[in-house]
Amino acid sequence: MKLRLPALLLTAFVITALAQNPPPQTPPPAAPPANQRVNDAENKLHFWDCIVPGGNYTIELGKISSVSIHEFNVTGGRVTEVNVDTLGSVCARFYFMEPMKIGSTLSASDVVKERLVEVADTVAERTGTDKAWRKVQKDYPIATHAHTVEFRLQFKEDLYSIHGSVKGAWMSGRGRTIKVVEPEQK
Repeated sequence: MKLRLPALLLTAFVITALAQNPPPQTPPPAAPPANQRVNDAENKLHFWDCIVPGGNYTIELGKISSVSIHEFNVTGGRVTEVNVDTLGSVCARFYFMEPMKIGSTLSASDVVKERLVEVADTVAERTGTDKAWRKVQKDYPIATHAHTVEFRLQFKEDLYSIHGSVKGAWMSGRGRTIKVVEPEQK
């Protein structure tokens, strides 16, 4: 009888332990491959360096005063924007513009603007000049941004990569170099 009680206690303990720790399951599927357009890596410098198809922006990490990302509506579409404010007089602005969805109300001028962008892109492809999507759009003098360096991105995902890179570099104090490249034409 004395041997049965410890055996029963041991059996109860093992059953309870197994019930609390289920057997390992099949690992989750691998994450999708990293964004092929973005290369983001730590650098030995104390700078955040961002290279995009429209230009380059480099800043010492200690000069960054804030990093933000937000969205807002404009006539004919929606803008997602990353701002890098500095202790100096220049703010960097990276943005992505998406046109209004099908079924939304568009004015005649918006339709004309969209068609002009399509034609400009076609001409750019034929002549090898800069693409229209890369050009920063301003309504001078109504919407100029004094002391602002602006970069327009073709893909919203790239904007999120830029935000993660600059915020990570600034908060960790470790420099990063991020390069966004245009996808190859097929």
